[in-house]
Amino acid sequence: MDGLMRGGYSLIELLVAVLIVAVGVLGVAGLQLASARNARGALDTTSAAMLAEDIAERIAANDAATYATGLGMPPPPFVDCLARDCDAGALATFDLAVWKCSLGRWHAESSCAAVRAVGLLGDPREQPGLPEGDGGVVLAGDGGFEVTVAWQGHKPRTFVIRGGL
Repeated sequence: MDGLMRGGYSLIELLVAVLIVAVGVLGVAGLQLASARNARGALDTTSAAMLAEDIAERIAANDAATYATGLGMPPPPFVDCLARDCDAGALATFDLAVWKCSLGRWHAESSCAAVRAVGLLGDPREQPGLPEGDGGVVLAGDGGFEVTVAWQGHKPRTFVIRGGL
């Protein structure tokens, strides 16, 4: 009888050990998922910063034109300034179309198809932009501007930069 009791304790100890290991493995899996989500969030924030800086540089380089566009507004009709000379207004339209199409939300728009046709953007499956990415530019009366890039991460996110001419 004494040998049977010791065997029973060993099985209980084994069950407890397996339970502890299972909880540890679940904890590690949870950490891995959180790490992947945070890495994706960091990548999206970096992409948003680069996209905001892109349009800010375009605005600074073409200060004779108006670049105002709002969140939720589709890209303007594409004007191909690579194939012909453009004035400041047409260049601003070109810049806004390329920028809005790079953000991710507007891939199905005809102006984005035109941007892809001239080789300025890749296939949306290969170059998706931000999840539901959109952007806006607000011009201030003093020559300054504010660029907002918005996207949908695990919660709605925005990135804002301010600049001046």
